[in-house]
Amino acid sequence: MVKRSGSDRPWHVAHVIGSLQTGGAERQLVNYLLAADRTDFRHTVICLEGRGELATTVEAAGIPVMHVPVRWRYAAACLRRLVRWLKVEGVDVLHAHMHDSAMWGRTAGRLAGVPVLMTTEHGKELWKGPLRVAVDHHLSRWTARHIAVSSDGMAIRIRRERIDPRKLVLIPNGVPVPAAAGDDEGRRHVRAEFGIAPDAPLLGSVGRIVEAKGYQHLLAAIGLLRVEHPGLRWLAVGDGVLRAELAVLAGASGLGDAVIWAGRRTDVSELLAAMDIWVMSSIREGLPVALLEAMAAGRPIVATRVGGIPDAVRDGVDGLLVAPADPVALAAAVAALLRDSARAAELAASAHRRAAAEYSIGSVARRIEDVYRHELRSATRKGRTRS
Repeated sequence: MVKRSGSDRPWHVAHVIGSLQTGGAERQLVNYLLAADRTDFRHTVICLEGRGELATTVEAAGIPVMHVPVRWRYAAACLRRLVRWLKVEGVDVLHAHMHDSAMWGRTAGRLAGVPVLMTTEHGKELWKGPLRVAVDHHLSRWTARHIAVSSDGMAIRIRRERIDPRKLVLIPNGVPVPAAAGDDEGRRHVRAEFGIAPDAPLLGSVGRIVEAKGYQHLLAAIGLLRVEHPGLRWLAVGDGVLRAELAVLAGASGLGDAVIWAGRRTDVSELLAAMDIWVMSSIREGLPVALLEAMAAGRPIVATRVGGIPDAVRDGVDGLLVAPADPVALAAAVAALLRDSARAAELAASAHRRAAAEYSIGSVARRIEDVYRHELRSATRKGRTRS
């Protein structure tokens, strides 16, 4: 156990993030906070853009969520406000999530004398432009530790951002893992809500509707699948800048009745129970929280072989993996599982076991906190901790 010298007060960890809207990085932070150690550490979330709908979940668990807005036009004043808060609150560890938050957070943390500065790249912003790469490289000199959620993400940070490998640690995302898959009642309820027939083949995806998700390729695959399965539907959970464009594309392709745009939802576990096959068509990824949730829910999975996905899903063991941007291969893999329900169930059971063994949020949380403790001990030896 690590505590302040001469005090029983827990160490204060401030998590800096854009907002707690429903997204992969945001859900991962919430998952961690709900499983966090409350004896050695107390946690606060600082949102720089807005609170977001997940803030109420965090606050209900007794963890404060602060909105400290930052604007480039008023950068100096915003930094002063953030620095003052960090000093007054006696923050010991500043853990920033994603690039912009890491830039503001680490700069303010350095000015405030926060002993330990850390980052996690969740995958969304691993493909930065040259200016952001340069900023991250510069700020890394003050950063005690960078968490990468996949081996692919770690390699990118070493190669492109020239991050010292000794400062990098691989800790995957984690999710709650239920003892069993969702029940039939939940499946019926969700299908009734969206007007989906009980026996209709239902594909599902969860994620931001953005270019990286490759949903245009999934729509093309659905067009191919509907030849053999005319009643097939796709439940798209999430929202994003490409939703309207993809809805037009679906309509022009004759798939308007096949696609259900569910929007942002907080009941993902219930929605997963209604899906026959969970599909991810991404052209780039980190380690998707949505993928881990599907594994934990025991869903048959078809996904693309990009980013950290092959770290989690072993092709032919926990799901089927195909090349990105290949609608024919994507459709073929989905069709194979629709034809062979026993094989689909076998892959789903293996995915559930793997999620429990490797990606349980409890074990992931302990690994993160081990890093906190290590860096706090190091800061203490160097005389940099707060009294």
